[in-house]
Amino acid sequence: MYGVYYKTPISFKDLMAKKEIDKTNLEHSIAQYINLVATTSFGECKFDEMFGCKIWEMDFDLLSDQNTLKDKIRDALKVAIKTYEYRLDVTDIEVNITEAKAVSYNNNLRMKKKVNVTVMGNVKKTNRDFNFFGYFFVGPLSYI
Repeated sequence: MYGVYYKTPISFKDLMAKKEIDKTNLEHSIAQYINLVATTSFGECKFDEMFGCKIWEMDFDLLSDQNTLKDKIRDALKVAIKTYEYRLDVTDIEVNITEAKAVSYNNNLRMKKKVNVTVMGNVKKTNRDFNFFGYFFVGPLSYI
């Protein structure tokens, strides 16, 4: 249905039982889609092999300095969002990289690069300002 937006993840159990699926508003739908595009690597989606973001090709790029890495991530996100999120005019993307402790599968602590992303833009349909904040981790650095 046009103009109806659904929350992710979709409950396929409810869908199969013909129950009502959780809906959301336009801004939240855009935020979900930005997150999906940013966290998908090329080739993951069989319907479009180019769907995703180049970030995951530089996941283990530990040799680049912080500013170069921020620029690469910002540029990759800008291309991916402008290509796939047609409901948004992107005005700016800010990237901040910090180091954070993360628990690994065997309960050891690992240092990871935490990438904080802020996407600012304008929702085309409503002409309202839009701000998205998200983060993800890249590149295993070391065990603690």
